[in-house]
Amino acid sequence: MAKAAHIVFAKDEAGNIAAASDLFTTSRSTYLCVACGKELRRKTPENGFPYFVHAQRTSCRLAAHYALRAAAQRVLTESRFIKAPLAGQPVDANRLSASLAQWSDSACDLEVGHVPVDFLAETGEGQLLIELSVPGLPRTTTPERLRALQLPTLEVELPPPADIHGFSDLRQSLLHSLANKRWVFHPAHSLAAGRHNGSHYQAAEPEAPRAQALEASAPSPWNPALSFADSTCFRQLAVTEKLEVLEKEMDLPCDRWPAYVDIEVRGEQTFGVDRRVWQADVFSRFVQKVHPGVGENMFSVAAVSGWLKNRYLLDRPFPGADSIAVHQFLSALVQRGFLVERNGDEPHYRVVRTRPAINESGLVWRPHATLPASQLRVLSTQAGLRVPVDLVQWLLESFDDCHPCGTVDDFVSLLSRRIHAPPRNIIAFLLDAKLAVEGGEDPQGSQERLF
Repeated sequence: MAKAAHIVFAKDEAGNIAAASDLFTTSRSTYLCVACGKELRRKTPENGFPYFVHAQRTSCRLAAHYALRAAAQRVLTESRFIKAPLAGQPVDANRLSASLAQWSDSACDLEVGHVPVDFLAETGEGQLLIELSVPGLPRTTTPERLRALQLPTLEVELPPPADIHGFSDLRQSLLHSLANKRWVFHPAHSLAAGRHNGSHYQAAEPEAPRAQALEASAPSPWNPALSFADSTCFRQLAVTEKLEVLEKEMDLPCDRWPAYVDIEVRGEQTFGVDRRVWQADVFSRFVQKVHPGVGENMFSVAAVSGWLKNRYLLDRPFPGADSIAVHQFLSALVQRGFLVERNGDEPHYRVVRTRPAINESGLVWRPHATLPASQLRVLSTQAGLRVPVDLVQWLLESFDDCHPCGTVDDFVSLLSRRIHAPPRNIIAFLLDAKLAVEGGEDPQGSQERLF
């Protein structure tokens, strides 16, 4: 029988999952057990982490386990990515042995071919199943039934509930760690049953990455991590290999790409990949690259659309969807100060900067900014801010020896809309917390540190 553990996560009346450690900024008092649906109350020990207990004495020994599983599903839904070991290779902590799966659509707790699955994601390469294994929690299905679906299936073994104290611990284990993950099934390689039945992976000769094959067979050198010279080769790469190219060009891992390459536009699904992929592709090629002449910095919507057409398989949901998506994305870059628009028979755009604009208010981010949870609680109250529970972890991670990628003004505007607070209150909070300062520092250098 599973050993009882503290309940770290619970759901509110709206069904949102919250952590006990995140509740200091909310006045909501009703939280429910994920397993039995009964009311919980929060306890804060003198030495230890906050947790939930049932308001009325009850027998619900797996409450912490089901709560951890529900929290993991929420993290997957919101993060839209997961690092996984390369199929057919032994798990290795080395970053080079990992692949990155990304998706735009997902669903939890559904049946695929009459087989219950924990999480289903629609990636650029097709459907991906993710099974969550919680120590002490019975499995919802068997590896044999999952393999029979013939869909890529990744199993993630989460730590025991007693070892998870909040969303930060959960994200690290679920999204970034490799040692706790294995492929139950992958179309490219044959996998045997894993730890649960005591066997090991069957030895399988891994297929050489397509990028390496292209490099070996192309008449001219082709390094997908360094060159965009051949769009035809880029088009043939798998999504994970495209991401490797773009991570080099953006000089950032894809889960830390800035918000200006994740802009919602009409027709964004035209290119068959998550919008972050093609927007990072456009930004790195037309904006971020340094050009020797001003004339080369001018381009049109048609030029960008034609370039993307050679790099992606288009599936237009309506006529002209690709041009509309590109135009709206470039217009958003104009608003953010990267481009200026030149009107004419066909609008042209000129690059004016490759980094986010400096704040007009004169405020810049303080390098290595840190926001402790206790400081957030005290200073947000002092500034008259009511921070919703679902934004607390985001704020703490945004200032964890780093700062958001945009300008201070952009952040103030965003947070003002999300918490319905006057910008002056948010500015006062940032200054009191010493997260922003008035000029004097190198804003361009500080923009290189992303959250």
